[in-house]
Amino acid sequence: MMNEHGAMNLDGLSAEELADKMMADVDIDGDGMIDMNEFTEMMRKTSSSEGKQGETSFNHRMSQLAKTVLVAHQKKIETSVIGQDMWLIHPLRNTHATWDIIISILILLTVVTMPLSLGWEELNEFFFGMNLAVDFIFLLDVCKNFCTGYVDEND
Repeated sequence: MMNEHGAMNLDGLSAEELADKMMADVDIDGDGMIDMNEFTEMMRKTSSSEGKQGETSFNHRMSQLAKTVLVAHQKKIETSVIGQDMWLIHPLRNTHATWDIIISILILLTVVTMPLSLGWEELNEFFFGMNLAVDFIFLLDVCKNFCTGYVDEND
């Protein structure tokens, strides 16, 4: 498959022409996309013609193309968000995780300061402004959670 200069032997075709030929052979309905039925049909043809000499190399390239297409499709699914919206927050973003860490730290701060505020009146006056600000941030966190998407494991 490789020649001495490292270039691939494409049977006299350019890489684009070979990819177009492979895609045309697999894409039965001509929509420019390989769906599951077309993929299974291609794999069935590949496995049934394994014994033929001339088609073995072509079928190997077809299965390589199919693997590449499936990997690209999987990456597209992983990175796509249904319903792109400026208010939608992706659950796997670093900013989402950072916000959750900040909220966790504020919860720990509240766990420490709340009993102190209840026990000593002078500390209650000291922590009043901070507790009010933390409560407002918790309200923002509730609003953020309503706008955060989720990853459907069954999809």
